[in-house]
Amino acid sequence: MPPLGARRTPHRQWSRHAARSVLLAAVLLPLTVLSTGNMTALATPTTSARLEDQLDQLNRQSDQLVEQYNQSNEALARIRKSLKGLKAQATGAEDDLRKLQASLGARASAAYVQGAGSAVAAVLGSDDPAAAIARVQVLELLATNDGDLMDQLGVAGKALDARRSDLVAAEKAQAAEVKHLQAKKAEVERAADKTRALLARMRAADRPAAPARPSSPVAPPPAGGGGGGGGSGSAAAAVAFARAQVGKPYCYGGAGMSCFDCSGLTMMAWKQAGISLPHSSASQYNVGRRISASELQPGDLIFYYSPISHVSIYIGGGQRISATHTGDYVRVQSLGSSIVGYTRPNG
Repeated sequence: MPPLGARRTPHRQWSRHAARSVLLAAVLLPLTVLSTGNMTALATPTTSARLEDQLDQLNRQSDQLVEQYNQSNEALARIRKSLKGLKAQATGAEDDLRKLQASLGARASAAYVQGAGSAVAAVLGSDDPAAAIARVQVLELLATNDGDLMDQLGVAGKALDARRSDLVAAEKAQAAEVKHLQAKKAEVERAADKTRALLARMRAADRPAAPARPSSPVAPPPAGGGGGGGGSGSAAAAVAFARAQVGKPYCYGGAGMSCFDCSGLTMMAWKQAGISLPHSSASQYNVGRRISASELQPGDLIFYYSPISHVSIYIGGGQRISATHTGDYVRVQSLGSSIVGYTRPNG
């Protein structure tokens, strides 16, 4: 056994590096494909840099799945709103139908009690011609009203049937959207699981050294950290909310208050300012006024990638607050790259 402090031989150093490379290759070989149509195979990394690149690519793919999940969720909310409206219409049609049936039933009961020819006999037996004519006119009006009631009853019944058909179609569409949403959610969960496994294995392979880039779920940063301005007016309220969430964990589909995804954070931030945003980064890009980089002010939104699958809120000083990705936290960051546009939600 060599004495303490003795230098390792080149052979032992080479063996250690070789073992580490073999470990990385063995661990990451299964992470070659994500089960989505547009996701390409990832090469097995042999260096920390390539490992970090693969992690970035996996996080971006996860962002795209989260965006699809959020868009599906928005579509489901619209279907449910339409379904609620159709149910209200159907309830109104049923009320109209019941009223018409009651009115027609009362008319039929009166005719049965009085006899079908009682009105005619009253006219023919009258000694007053004016009164006789008046009774005939009333008789004709009653017959006309009965016919109108029958027509209205038929129209109301057809309207109710049509609305019921609409309800059935909406329910089928909702069921299909729920199924689609569940499939997207399962894709996100699989991607998230792979991300967590990759993060854990990278830490194990690199221990005790820290990753070269802050991609892993290290301890959450202190709340409210970071410089920059706070904006003014409604934008200040949005920035203040975002700052208060720094350090909270990322979760897909999250919109507070324990965790957030990227568009959930910006949606809730601007909600404090009275601005309603959809829970989708791509949809948020269509709200408010689009601006240039030179116009950026605290509170403005910054969008990333094509197609858009990530959004952050600008806080001034070249910094943003973002709910990053699975395994990480809401944090203050520099603007970064892959920016595709900027918007000001309050115009």
